[in-house]
Amino acid sequence: IPCYTGVMAKSKSGAKDKKATGKKPGGKRAGDIFDRSFKQIISSLSQGAMTRFINGLFGCDYPPDSEVRRLSAEQIGTGLEKRLPDEVVSIAGRTYIIEEQTADDANMAIRVFEYSFAQALREKETEEGVITLPFPRAAVIYLEAGRATPDSLEIRVAFPGGDTGRYMIETVKLLEYSIEGIAERGLSALLPFYILKLRRGAREAKTEEERREVEAGFRETGMRLKEAIEGSAERGLFTDEDLATLLERLMGLVQYIGEGYETTEVTDMLDKTYMGYGTRMRLEGEREGKLEGEREGERRGKLEGATERRRLEKEIERLRQENEELSRKLQTA
Repeated sequence: IPCYTGVMAKSKSGAKDKKATGKKPGGKRAGDIFDRSFKQIISSLSQGAMTRFINGLFGCDYPPDSEVRRLSAEQIGTGLEKRLPDEVVSIAGRTYIIEEQTADDANMAIRVFEYSFAQALREKETEEGVITLPFPRAAVIYLEAGRATPDSLEIRVAFPGGDTGRYMIETVKLLEYSIEGIAERGLSALLPFYILKLRRGAREAKTEEERREVEAGFRETGMRLKEAIEGSAERGLFTDEDLATLLERLMGLVQYIGEGYETTEVTDMLDKTYMGYGTRMRLEGEREGKLEGEREGERRGKLEGATERRRLEKEIERLRQENEELSRKLQTA
């Protein structure tokens, strides 16, 4: 905002700008893999699952059937570059911005403020010539946290004349929670990323004993995550489609983080469960399609019956009129 020269970003931990450098043999940055997985999960959540996620993330209490709208995330920066927050969602008319991060970034508060300001411009309200900018609530989810990761993010805006305004941004350090803690907070959609807990150990293991410990960790953690995700679905927190997406992403993350380790037992278990839910979704889809076909057939039958009835009624009326005309001619003959 060029005229607001008093704007400053404040990060309680004094985080320095760092970029993720972890790469796999294929040359892909680890952060990109996690970012794509995050976006796939969040963007595909069902209405009820998204509402519960927002409730858990921001401490809200929206009912599961609240109206959910996914808003366009694309913003245009001052240099005409595209800026893309991970998710912008509106629930019951209130807007929320969600950003995922895998590395400490001293500019994170500024980035989120820019996203929020752009969204506020889209939703600006004008009354009697006065413009109000309704800023959305925003949160940054740190899938991995370092020593410099801030506990909170804050922007303080200083206006001419001495007035100031504060914009607070929620933060979540995911791996500081246990599997049970993630579920209790209402963030079960993020459970697949708990497997990142094993990432450092997988990178640093040198001896055969250390590698066996890592592989045992994948088996144990993979099983616990599978049970936690299925348990959430059994309580009605996820649809089958949500569940399939979470299992698929967990399976992909296990394969990625566990590259070079024996994780077949884990991925086979997840794949079997995933395929089971996929088959159930397919059968339910076929059943619903059959029922819809029967309903459509019944509807068409009724329409065709009504059309035939109207045709007969017109034919009867035509014959009645012809009979009356014939009677009149006989009377005048």
